[in-house]
Amino acid sequence: MRDHYIARVTTKGQVTVPLELRKSMNIKEGDYILFEKKGSRLEIKKMIPSNNFDDFARPIRERFKKEGITINDVEEAIKWARDAKRK
Repeated sequence: MRDHYIARVTTKGQVTVPLELRKSMNIKEGDYILFEKKGSRLEIKKMIPSNNFDDFARPIRERFKKEGITINDVEEAIKWARDAKRK
């Protein structure tokens, strides 16, 4: 397996994961891929589903903490979305 691959970005911002990588990483239709910015680099990782809620929620909690999003902010956003749906 090679170390480098090139993929072109479409007008919709989509990128096709090369077949050799999909096979070696067992990436299938419907799988989720995580894009993580590290300085000027981009890391791409296959998301492995976890049955453990804490494992699932950890990256969300970390992002909320980093961006200063509070529980109150989340509750207000849910209320806003529910109110908007009723209209």
